Amino acid sequence: MTPQLARRLGTYAGAVVVFYVVVRLWFGLSEPSMVQGIALGSLYGVIGVGLILIYRTNRIINFAAAALGAVPAILGLLLHVQRHWNYWLVLAIALVGAPIVGALVDFLVIRRFAKSPRLILTVITIGVAQSLAILGFFIPVWLGARAGEIPNVPTPFQGFHINNGRGQPVLTGNQVSALVTVIVLSALLAGFLRYTRIGVALRASAENADRASLLGIPVRRVQTVAWVAAAVLATLAIFVQSPLIGVPNDATLGFDALLYALAAAVVARMERIGLCLVAGMGIGVLVTASIAKFGSGDYSTALMLIIILVALLLQRGTLARAYDAGVSTWESVKQFRPIPAELRNLPEVVGARIGVTAVIAAGAIATPFLIHRADLPTLQVLPIYGIVAVSLVVLTGWAGQISLGQFGLVGAGALASGGLIANHNIDFFVAMAIGIGAGVLVAVVIGLPAVRIQGLYLAVTTLAFGYFMSGFAMKRSHWIGKWLLPKGVASHLARPILYGRLDLENERTFYFICLVFLLVAILAALSFRRNRSGRVLIAARDNSRAAPAYSINLVRTRLAAFAVSGGIAGMAGVLLAYQQHTVQAQSFDVFSSITLFLAVTIGGLTSVPFAVSGAISLELFTLFGPRFYQQLGSTFIAVVPLLITGPLLIVNMYFYPGGSAEAGFQSRDRYLRWVARRRDILVPSLVADRRVEQAEEAKADVVMAAERHVEELESFDVTTGAGKR
Repeated sequence: MTPQLARRLGTYAGAVVVFYVVVRLWFGLSEPSMVQGIALGSLYGVIGVGLILIYRTNRIINFAAAALGAVPAILGLLLHVQRHWNYWLVLAIALVGAPIVGALVDFLVIRRFAKSPRLILTVITIGVAQSLAILGFFIPVWLGARAGEIPNVPTPFQGFHINNGRGQPVLTGNQVSALVTVIVLSALLAGFLRYTRIGVALRASAENADRASLLGIPVRRVQTVAWVAAAVLATLAIFVQSPLIGVPNDATLGFDALLYALAAAVVARMERIGLCLVAGMGIGVLVTASIAKFGSGDYSTALMLIIILVALLLQRGTLARAYDAGVSTWESVKQFRPIPAELRNLPEVVGARIGVTAVIAAGAIATPFLIHRADLPTLQVLPIYGIVAVSLVVLTGWAGQISLGQFGLVGAGALASGGLIANHNIDFFVAMAIGIGAGVLVAVVIGLPAVRIQGLYLAVTTLAFGYFMSGFAMKRSHWIGKWLLPKGVASHLARPILYGRLDLENERTFYFICLVFLLVAILAALSFRRNRSGRVLIAARDNSRAAPAYSINLVRTRLAAFAVSGGIAGMAGVLLAYQQHTVQAQSFDVFSSITLFLAVTIGGLTSVPFAVSGAISLELFTLFGPRFYQQLGSTFIAVVPLLITGPLLIVNMYFYPGGSAEAGFQSRDRYLRWVARRRDILVPSLVADRRVEQAEEAKADVVMAAERHVEELESFDVTTGAGKR
């Protein structure tokens, strides 16, 4: 044993001892609960290992890490529970189905986006998770399980248990099964990576895919193996955990399980498998201890934000090298040019712009007069969500910082102003200023790690922040919510009368106020983009290493984006608090953040109008859609959101990587070319754009043909010469 290895093992052993003492003293956790937490945490650790495999080969955060294994595991477990099939037979079925699911996801989806920006591919994994959730929804229905039921799973090991002196079971057979499975999986995976040719190739391609490809390593095949391995790991983890916690009724396992797995992977620096497993077990102990002492996992979700931030900041040197190795190939999301100056003032162009704007304005103004009065409170939510979409465009589309907890910033604005409004009846505009200021402050604090944490890593931080806000800060049972939230059980935020005329308690009037603030947010964002600050932001996003050579301060630029985005989100939080007459934590949950992020991506991350339309369209469909297709049954109502954010999202992003904005701007450019031909005006940018598109189409055809040829060559055995032509 080398001295370096001995020091490392000594450090890990000391950390484990300190962790054990802290958990025992602070939480007072019993030995049976400790063992249960370790067994539960093995699930997070194994899913975290799957995250590491995909990150190392594809340089993305795989949000479908749990869903890959949930579908075959749920199928096998329900065959065992509902149809009483043999336990070992259904385990074999799950193990056969897992590699099939992993390979199909890679072949049918991931390879189609191999050349896409990492941001887009990360979003696609969310779409994959939602798509697999559809299967997870129907499997219990097909097998006769009741909706929402989590049946107990009988196993051959359930009769075994070891009791303490008080007759309490300290270790059960199902816990032993889970722990033994983790140990065996770890040994097999380590042996596979070290002693097999494909395992060595996987490690090589993980270090540098481009260099590995030049050395003749079949990188695509290796990536498929990584997806298969991730699916098998998740399947086994879920299968052996189900006797402890029941069969999951959600194929995604919820984003909270993903948060714990991400925390374990981040602690392991996205590369150390053994450390990831140990970290996952420690997180499982924290979750169990939180539930045992406080009756919920609120404290554990709050601790995840601290753990992730500390782990990322301590590993900044490692993250920089990882970023250079793979994430530096980040391609900027699609940008759209303004109308050429040669055509901007022509009557046809001016008339078209005025006409489109007039139609949108007329629809927004006329809608509250056309719908039923009882629907007006629901209608008010649409412009508020549009404001949040604007904040996402600034932070993600222009700054390149992926935010999966944007409603946490919205909640910060509502939290800071809600109690003051309800308890002290402060002025409307003072409340708005406080909410905007709170959004700016919190966004800057969360954005400080962005100085060293790049792109995809920040997605983990914002996800943890979203859980911290909705699961801890915005609850009256914890000290932050106790001090800031409105007092009393029946707290009520009264809407004021502005200027002695505008009664905001009138639902139609408040809708128009929300519409005005949406317009203010759009104009503020567009003004920010047109100024030097916006141009500098785009430059820093596209090439963070070259930008300082042009005297661009990356720290100031990124924090400015966070501040602008946080201020806009805080504005939406104040309006949402007034709209609901209270501050409710469930209105600012992580699922809303994820859904809105997907809606903005479908609309177009870099285009404010299309991002707003995407957010409003999805929310409009979510709020008003069920009443139009409710005759199709509750099953259809439950599946429709999954269809939109799953298969339809993937299809839309395949044809239009820039979202619906890409299709819209293509239609605009076709119209502009028609105007240019009609006026006999030569517009070089439009002609060049068209020729570039044609060249890219021809290049894509050549690349596809070359890739097919490479795949054919890879299918031959070079060492034996078999199959040579």
